[in-house]
Formats: sequence, structure tokens, C-alpha cells
Amino acid sequence: MKTPKWDGSRWRIREMREGKMYSFSSSVPGVKGRKEVIKKYEQWYYGDASGEKTVAQVTKEYLADVKARCGEFSPALEQYECYSRLYIVPACGQKKICKMTLRDWQSVINEARGQRKPLSEKTIRNLRALIMSIIKFGYEDYQCEMPRGELYIPKGHSKKEKEILQKDDIRRLLEPSKLFYHPLFTFLLVTGMRPSEALGLKVSNLHGDTVSIERGINARGHITDLKNANAKRVIPIGELAAGILRKTIQRNEDLNLHTDWIFCSPDGSQGKQNGMRKHWAKLKAERDLPGTVYSLRHTFISMMKNVMPEQMIKDIVGHSVSFDSFSTYGHILDSEHIEAAQIIDLTFGQNPGQNKSTKNRQKDSSIAECP
Repeated sequence: MKTPKWDGSRWRIREMREGKMYSFSSSVPGVKGRKEVIKKYEQWYYGDASGEKTVAQVTKEYLADVKARCGEFSPALEQYECYSRLYIVPACGQKKICKMTLRDWQSVINEARGQRKPLSEKTIRNLRALIMSIIKFGYEDYQCEMPRGELYIPKGHSKKEKEILQKDDIRRLLEPSKLFYHPLFTFLLVTGMRPSEALGLKVSNLHGDTVSIERGINARGHITDLKNANAKRVIPIGELAAGILRKTIQRNEDLNLHTDWIFCSPDGSQGKQNGMRKHWAKLKAERDLPGTVYSLRHTFISMMKNVMPEQMIKDIVGHSVSFDSFSTYGHILDSEHIEAAQIIDLTFGQNPGQNKSTKNRQKDSSIAECP
């Protein structure tokens, strides 16, 4: 959607369509004239009064529906708005959705391009899912029919490999650092939490040997609901993670920050992803570390997969639906909390990457000192 510009005598919007230039103007100065020209443009942009809506209009209505269902700051809405703005509306926004064929929708996918590098297969799959959701939304409003066939993923889109830290990387990461967010990085490594979830932790979320994950802080600094239903959970923490939390809380008190946020900003307010990423970039350069902050989560899962049952890992990191017979968060039994915490401590307490048998792990009670 374009915005009007004042040329000194009138508000005007110009747009080229199918080789023809269309112009919309208003000589009324101020906000009134600006609104008038926007109204003219939108009536043309979204089609006539026949009731047939364009792809752009249906997409806009679908996003409004997602906002109502998921919230203004939900990760899903943010992703859908981005994909719509970059790939769908520029390609076919002015076309009537009832005229769109399966080939037209497939062209949107085929022509989607990244600004700097090719789009990953995951991005293309997400784009296809969004297109199907928009079509279904339009179908429910009697604007279009469901496509006769399936949209495919074109070749040439690679799967992005998960970057993980190796044992030497982990050793360098765990060395003490004066960076304010360094405790957060070590905590992510030994819990597998999403960065947004850890930033959302408060002192009140600590319950003995467990932590309840109830909120997240997104890249825009908004406090949000979690990524999915499984993300709202309780995870076990052993001495490694508990030690990091205790030291971080004590540091905040020593600095007179007076905050309930555990991994807060240097001024005591809620933690910010932008600040976290800047500190990671510094640490990454200083210690030659690979990946992003999210790589710490991938590292945790990679290290746990050979020493912990798959379902236990999924429950801890919030990946899959589990049978819940205890409470909203009760994915793991009390006895499993203890077992999971011990496994994590023993795995990270030994030389990272060194394999031990289950019998030897049970005998080893040494715990690495938390940074």
C-alpha cells in the first residue's frame, strides 16, 4: 500500500498497473485531504463494489483475524505480516482472489526471493502454509474456491543446518566474562530454553528445583504469550542452572537494580533481545564461537539426545504435545524432574563432549563450577 505525498498544491498517489499509470489526488489541505485520497486509492486498489475481493484485501482481513485470535504481539502474526508484505502482496495483491488459479499461487512460491541469499526450505514451507491459510479464509467468506491440487516446494531451497557448539567452544563459553548477558548464555546452554523464554523469567518463576516458563519477550521488546501450547511448561533445574540463577539474582541485588526480572537489562528493566545479541556478537568475536544465541538451544538438544529419553527432552524444551494429567504445566513427573536435572548436571559437569557410560555417570558426582 502506498502513502500520499503533498506536492505543494494537492495530495497525490500514483501507481502503475499493467502498463498504465493511475493517479489519485485531493486538493484539500491537511489530514482531511490525505484521508480523502487514501479512500479513493483503496477503493481502486481493493476492487470495485461487486463483492469480489483482491488477494491483498483478503490477506489484510486474514491478518486481522490472526491478530484477534493470537494477540497483537504474537510471533505468528509478526511472521505472517512479514511474509505477506515481502512475497504475497507484491506478487498478486491486486488480483481478484476468485481469479487466482493453482498455477498463480505456485508462481508466488516459485518467485519468492531473499534479499541477500536464497530462501531456506523452511521459509518456503511456511510461505506455502500461509498461502493455504489465506485461501481457506477466503473460501470461508465465499470469495474463492479451494485449489484443485497441491502447492509444491521447488528445488534449490536448502535445509539450513543447525549450528551447535563443540566441546572446545563450550569450554570457552563457560569461562567467566564481564558481559552483562553472559550468565544468560550459560543458562541457555544448560537448559535448552528459547532466548525469549529466558528473558521472560522472573524470580517468582523459581519453585525449588523447577522453573515455570510463562511468558516471552520478543525482538520488539513486547511481553508475549509463548510460541505454542507446549512452550508453557515447567522444567527441572539442577545445581548448574540453579547456581547461575542464584549468582545472577545476587548480582542484580549488588547493583541495586531492584528488579524481579532475572536476566534483566543493565538498568534493571526487562531484558532486551537487541542487547543480548550485541553481547553475543562481542563474546563470539572474543572467543571464536560459532552460530547465534539460538545455537545454544540446539547444542543442549544435541548433547542430551544420547543421554536422555527423547520424550523427556521434548518436554523440557517444549517441542511436542505430552499427555497432561497433573496441571497446565505438568509434563514431567516429580521423579523425572530429579532424573532430568541429574542427567543435565552430569553431562555438562564433565568434559563437554566426553562420552561416559550410564554406570559411570551415576558414580560421577562432580559438578562444574558455574561462571
